[in-house]
Amino acid sequence: MTHHPLPKTANAALASEKALLPMGALMLAMSVSSWAQSTMPAAEAAPTEGKALAPVVVTGARERDQQTYQSGITSSGKLPVLAKDIPQSLTVVNDKLLHDQGKDNFKSALENVIGITFEAGEGGRVGDNIRLRGFSAAGDIYQDGMRDIAQYNRDTFHVDRIEVLRGAASMLFGRGSTGGIINQVSKQPRLMTEHEVSATVGTQGYQRYLGDFNVKLDDDTALRINAMSTDADGRGDKASASTQRRGLAIDYRLGIGTANEFQFSYYHLDYNDKPDWGTAWLNNRPAPAPTNRYWYGLDSDFQKDQADAVTLTHIHRWNDGSSLKTSLRDGYYTRSMWATQSRFATGTTADNFSPSTEVTRSTNAKAGEEHHTFLQTDYLTSARWLGLKNNILIGAEYAVENSSRSTYPYLLTTKAPTTVGNPDSTAISANLTQQVATQFKATTLGLYLQDTLDLTPQWKLVGGVRLDNFTGDYDRTGQGLPSLSRSDTLLSKRLGLMYQPTDEVSYYAAYGTSFNTSGDLYQYDPQSANTPAESSRNLEVGAKWELYEGNLSLRTALARTDKYNERNTDIDTATNSYLLSGKRHTDALEFEVAGRISPQWDIFAGLGFLRAVIDQAGSNVAGQAEVGQNPGLSPSRQATLFSTYRINQAWRIGGGMTALSQNKPANSVTTQNRAPGYVKADALLEYRINQSNAIKLNIDNLFDKVYYNTLYRGFAAPGLARSVHVTLTSKF
Repeated sequence: MTHHPLPKTANAALASEKALLPMGALMLAMSVSSWAQSTMPAAEAAPTEGKALAPVVVTGARERDQQTYQSGITSSGKLPVLAKDIPQSLTVVNDKLLHDQGKDNFKSALENVIGITFEAGEGGRVGDNIRLRGFSAAGDIYQDGMRDIAQYNRDTFHVDRIEVLRGAASMLFGRGSTGGIINQVSKQPRLMTEHEVSATVGTQGYQRYLGDFNVKLDDDTALRINAMSTDADGRGDKASASTQRRGLAIDYRLGIGTANEFQFSYYHLDYNDKPDWGTAWLNNRPAPAPTNRYWYGLDSDFQKDQADAVTLTHIHRWNDGSSLKTSLRDGYYTRSMWATQSRFATGTTADNFSPSTEVTRSTNAKAGEEHHTFLQTDYLTSARWLGLKNNILIGAEYAVENSSRSTYPYLLTTKAPTTVGNPDSTAISANLTQQVATQFKATTLGLYLQDTLDLTPQWKLVGGVRLDNFTGDYDRTGQGLPSLSRSDTLLSKRLGLMYQPTDEVSYYAAYGTSFNTSGDLYQYDPQSANTPAESSRNLEVGAKWELYEGNLSLRTALARTDKYNERNTDIDTATNSYLLSGKRHTDALEFEVAGRISPQWDIFAGLGFLRAVIDQAGSNVAGQAEVGQNPGLSPSRQATLFSTYRINQAWRIGGGMTALSQNKPANSVTTQNRAPGYVKADALLEYRINQSNAIKLNIDNLFDKVYYNTLYRGFAAPGLARSVHVTLTSKF
């Protein structure tokens, strides 16, 4: 087999694992691990032009137990490098951490990431609605580096890791990214035949079944199939919210490690939930117990969403180390919801609140369809100019996004009331005929260029620019209103300087910009259709260290994010547009550690401090009252910890906590609604029956803490009560 040198950063990462990985797993990590196959540049595994590499003989399987919580190679910066070579804050929640914690959905996985908070899917939206450093990230979700912003609740059954890159990043990803981006990296077919199945049962009717089947079909061909079935009840002692999810992912790779590699991927997820929208605020606080136990919806409530996406990828590698990766994704997404929003009868206060207090209920209904087509290509190459090495990225993106929103015009807006302590969930019938209200078509063309310049062996300079044209057409004829349109062309910039005196230490300073067009999330009004894009910038300094012979990663960062021409309610009468006179900023200080302190002791932990302030707002009384206030969903303190210790070959224990200081909903700056801070604890106990079978006990919310982690200006939804899950995992 022809050997090709790895870059210095990858060599350092692999060397640090030698003490922990047996020879077979080490060979796998160097040659056929999933991240190496999917993200290593051609220089690391490039065959002679037109020839395939000789087959790799695998002598051992890559065991999850032998991994750590470290990030490894990441692709969030568009280049396959170690996290320490990215001049920006990056958190990676990998497969081992997800498995150990038993996280089964996108939202629960992101509870590990400091700086992230959650908003209810309101404002016409459903699905995952995330804030990052206080800024909306609903349009900044990606899957394998391609935008994934359809409205649905994501599952982790096909996720290898979740990468959260903080700070403005429009140079790399286009519109959005004020607070950063969140990238889901899918599991990849590998050159081995191995399978894993697991069954989980638990309290509140929880059942989850997973199958992960990887088959080596030829010397350079593999097929991987992931399947999922999940059923569970939610909050509620009598009647409850619930979820029923089904997922399937099929990935076929041909030509792995050769000059031309192809991949076909199909992803399907659907769910039929009874959604939980919590209850209204009461005296500026979440209502007291027993609202943490009772659900006030009806058995006829539903949220039915479906996602289907096909992705085709081709990678061409040249023998000089250059590579060209082109991906085409076509996705269809449907959603429909008929949910209950509950409030308390007029005159209810904390003093007279009781089990007999009346709960009034209204309808929250919405539906829609989305069809997204993305074409993206990235060319990576290296060159020497004036004696200096340049690692060059040249890329292009073309996107067509169609979105329609529908209403239920024949639904009643109210539902029968009930009481706090004895909720009635009897189903009701209704006319669920849908009517298309609006349709939006967005077209994006983006061109970008980035160069990583090795000034000296210790100093690196990263610089890049991107030009985007975003055009939106908004059809409102379904509402009897005229159509609207707008086109914007914008330039984004990125600059970073890294000083790396040794392979284990990296110091950096970075600057980046981002923009948010008026049609980011598929709607205009007559003023926003005339309003230019908002602009943001991020300034950051930080340090990253590799400790304990590279087995433990530590980072810290100090960042300032400014949105300095934010839309507000003031109108420019000459152009009938919103004035971009608003301004807000967030200061962030972060500390994070991930990896292995000893061969038995794994840890993942983060500590963050935020100071978010509205600096300028609209000229009206309400706008001026916001100046100097926290914009919401920007808690001043946040911490996360999860750690495990292997007692012996059979037993492993672990646990952790999630902590958040007092928080308030966004878009309600001048109200006094506040969710109290909380500390939630979790625990783990695992018994390895043999090399192929293990049984694991997870206890989430160990002390049954009542806490509220999903906030909206009209209501707050509590987190889950204590739950106990037992998982049996088998490999064969």
